[in-house]
Amino acid sequence: MKNNKTRIFTYLPSPRIWKTLIAAEILKLNLEVRADTPRNLSQWLWDFDAKPLEVSTNQKQISVKGTKGFTNTLKKTKRFLMLNPYGTVPVAFNPKGTIGIFESNSILRLITRLGKNKINLYGKDSFTKSRVDSFLDVSLVFGALTQPFLLSLNSNKKLQKATITAAENAFVTYMNGIENSLKLNRTKFIISDNLSIADICFFCEYMQFTLSTSRKPLVSNKYWFNIEKKHKKNYVKSYKLLERLIKNKNFKKVTYKTLKKYKYYD
Repeated sequence: MKNNKTRIFTYLPSPRIWKTLIAAEILKLNLEVRADTPRNLSQWLWDFDAKPLEVSTNQKQISVKGTKGFTNTLKKTKRFLMLNPYGTVPVAFNPKGTIGIFESNSILRLITRLGKNKINLYGKDSFTKSRVDSFLDVSLVFGALTQPFLLSLNSNKKLQKATITAAENAFVTYMNGIENSLKLNRTKFIISDNLSIADICFFCEYMQFTLSTSRKPLVSNKYWFNIEKKHKKNYVKSYKLLERLIKNKNFKKVTYKTLKKYKYYD
C-alpha cells in the first residue's frame, strides 16, 4: 500500500515536537514518526528514509559535527541537507520526500493546514491567523533566547551568571505577554474562547523550558535558581490555562509518559 503520511524525523521525548503530535491528535491525522533519544540519534542515518546506521543501505553519507545539543559526529545524506539545509531535527517531509519542513512551529502550521477541514486551529481570517503567528514568533524568540541556558545546564562547563540572567529575562518577558493577553482580553484561551495552535505552542515551549530547568546544573553553581518557581505567583491566568491543557485528552495522550515522571499526573 502506498504511504501517504507526512513523515517526521525527530528525537523524543521533545516538547517541541509535541506541538505537532498534539495537533495531529486533535485533527485525527496519521503521521509516520521516526524517532529515538537524542543520545541515540548519532547512530542514525539522517535522511528522508532515516534508519539506524546498522540497517541502512544508503552509502551516500556526509559526516557532520553535531551542534545544538548533539556532541557526536552525525551521518547525514545529501538529500537530507537539500531538503533541510540547516540539517536539524525535528524535520517533516511530504510523502514523496521532495519537500522538507524544518522548525517546530512551521511543522505545526503544516499539520494544522493539512487538517483544516476537520477543526480550525489556526483562525477564521487572515488577521486572526496573523495574530496566532505573532504568538508563535514570540515563542520562537523565547526558545532561541533560553537555549544557551538550557544547554549549559547539561554542560560540564560552569554556568555563567549572565546566561542565567538572560534566561530569566526571556522567561519573564514571554510569560508577561501570555498573562496580559489572557487577563485583558478575558478569553479562555490565548486567542479567543477556542483552542488554537497558539495555546499548543505556548504549552510546549513552557514545558521545554520548565522540564529542563527543574534539575540543577551538572556543575555546582551558586548563581543557579529555579526561574519558573521564582516567578510562578505572577502568572495566575497562564497557569490556569496550563492546568486546563494538561487535562485535555489529546495533550495527555502525547505527554503523559514524560510528564508523569515530573509529577504532573498522579
